[in-house]
Amino acid sequence: MMSNNSYDAKLQMELENLIIQDYHKLYSCAFRMIGNHQDTEDVLQNSFLLAYKNLSTFRSESKLFTWLYRIVINECYKHFNYINKLPLVKITEDLGVTEQEFFDSIEYTDNFDDDLVIDELREKCLQAFLKCLPKKQRVCFLLKTCTGLKNREIAEILNMSVENVKVTLFRGRKQLQELFEMRCSLIDPEKPCKCQLWIKFMKDHSLPLPAGYQQIKTDELRKTHFKNLSLLEKIDYLYTVDQKYDQKEISDKIKKIAANIV
Repeated sequence: MMSNNSYDAKLQMELENLIIQDYHKLYSCAFRMIGNHQDTEDVLQNSFLLAYKNLSTFRSESKLFTWLYRIVINECYKHFNYINKLPLVKITEDLGVTEQEFFDSIEYTDNFDDDLVIDELREKCLQAFLKCLPKKQRVCFLLKTCTGLKNREIAEILNMSVENVKVTLFRGRKQLQELFEMRCSLIDPEKPCKCQLWIKFMKDHSLPLPAGYQQIKTDELRKTHFKNLSLLEKIDYLYTVDQKYDQKEISDKIKKIAANIV
């Protein structure tokens, strides 16, 4: 029979390996729930600290990855917020015009060449769409899109039935699809909402422009294959997180956290 010390050491090693192996998935999901890189790093570090501190409470009847993901999601919930109206909707209502009239009133220019600003603007818009989703819909969508988990795994993490996960995913995707279909020119070039138009509007109204961003998809979005994706595939693609990690750096960081706990 394995001694308690041996079992604890083995479990700690499994947790360490799991964090390193799934770091990108955990980061992607947390980033999409929170919306900025600094807070995402802080949330993940807090989550890993909690996991190590409470490892003795882990019960082997559940899966370690389910337990870890649940900790990360619960920490993300502290940063969760919800909006009833997109910023665009609020602006047009305040101006007393329709969305189409709003965009028609802005002279379009396609020669804005600062891709970082355009990327940042697009990310803010994607976050606004997500903030319109109720909490469970947002989390189910992100766990599916950013981590590729199966419905039964999402159900275990969120303590939901598989059927409930399916329904929640369907509703969340349907709402996102409706938001995108009505506006976004990335999804359909004929739609009115273009990042450059927002930049023009912000400049005309002396609003601060985004400073730039590290979540660049500009080159990918220009590829022909994006145009050939289905609507849902385009939405899923827009919410993927292209973050590059140094495996050794992550490993050293996790080992340092573990060493400070035990």
